[in-house]
Order: sequence, then structure tokens, then C-alpha cells
Amino acid sequence: MALGEPRTDDDAVDAKIAVLARHRPAVVSVTFALPSPARFAALRDTGAALMATVTSVDEARAAAAQGFDALWVQGAEAGGHRGVHHDGGGDPEAGAAPLARLLPAVRAATDLPLFAAGGITDGAGVARVLAEGAVAAALGTAFLGCPEAGTSATHRAALLSWSRDTVVTRAFTGRPARALANAFSDAHSAAAPPAYPELHHLTRPLRAAASAAGDPDGLHLWAGTGWRAITEEPAGEIVARLERERRAA
Repeated sequence: MALGEPRTDDDAVDAKIAVLARHRPAVVSVTFALPSPARFAALRDTGAALMATVTSVDEARAAAAQGFDALWVQGAEAGGHRGVHHDGGGDPEAGAAPLARLLPAVRAATDLPLFAAGGITDGAGVARVLAEGAVAAALGTAFLGCPEAGTSATHRAALLSWSRDTVVTRAFTGRPARALANAFSDAHSAAAPPAYPELHHLTRPLRAAASAAGDPDGLHLWAGTGWRAITEEPAGEIVARLERERRAA
């Protein structure tokens, strides 16, 4: 049987920067790596405030040195892909720091505004990161059950009923990412190489078929460590509740 050709791409970064240059948004955020000097200059020319995701003090210092205006500080608890800049293989959780340790360490290393993310699910968590030096909190997993979310029906059902916990794995895309452990992560985590986006393109048809078939064991069930707090409230109600809880904390 003939093997298919490996597929890779750069996610059309330069074409996207051209779109940003035309529309001139207020903020542009990057993740997975810092841009080249030429791309950074092109992003700066859009007039937007520039933000970078960081998962370590070294990454934060590098982003500050390049000239970013603010940082997303992503703790190890975050769901989905880790924003680590260099994935050298080995343990996908190597070097991952919990937000409670990472945020103050980054705060001590830079004066840039910090936006805290990872495992925050309630107003008390928001209050905590604000007290630790963040200017704002970012929540992702907490909104996956909202009617406004684009969460697939298969993913949504799993988030509301799953019996297993999360795992950080490269099995789905070739980059470390936190998801609910399932049969796919069990079978392929140990052998999955640090090969993004090649592995992403390889597994994407399998994952799409699993989602369509309602098979959560073949799908990337992205979720942060606080996934058990997910509700089906509308997004506006969640935001209002978070603010009430923050004020009461």
C-alpha cells in the first residue's frame, strides 16, 4: 500500500498578517512561538497592541525583549495546547509550572501587563490572580458548555459526563495539549512524536470521523484541570456570576 505524502504548513501566517494590516485590530496575540523579527515588525506596523503566550519565565523574558506589550501567562492547568515555545520531545509535561507558581515568577521578571490563564473556573480564582499581579484573568474551559460555544456535541457530552481525568499528550496533534484521557490518548501518547502540524494533519480525519460518529474515545476532548466545574449556563450568566463571586472573595 502506498503511503501518503506528509503534509506541513505554517498556518498561512504571512497571509493572516496581511489581513491584520488591512483591518488594523486593537490587539494581536501570538502563541506557540515568538515571531521572526520581520514578522514582528509587520505585526507592529498594524498598530495593534501585541501579546504573546508564555509558559515560563525564560519565554516571558524573551517576549519582553522582543518588544511585546503584554503577556498571556499560561499555567500548566490550562486545557488544549500548551503555548510552550520549544517542544523538544520527552515528557510533554516537562517544565510545566502551575499558575500559582508561574504568575508571581513572571511578575518578578517583567513589568509588562500580565493576563493569567489556566485552571481558573470561578470568581475566587479570578480574585486570586488579580491579587497576584495579573491585570485580568482568562477562562476557556469554563465556557465550553455554553450554548454559544462552538463545542461539538460529542465533546460537550463528554465534558458533562466523563469519568476520567485530564492528561497532557501529543497524541492528537504532535504538540503537548491537555485533554480528557480516552482510548486514543491511552493508545498513542507514548509513541507520539513532537511533530506539529504533521501529526495534526494525520489524525484530523480520524478525529473528525469520531466526532461525527459520537465516539468520544477517538476525539481530542480538550479540557483544563477545572473541567468538572463546567455548566451549561449562557456565557453572559457565567460572566455575571464570576463577577459576583470575585466581589465576594
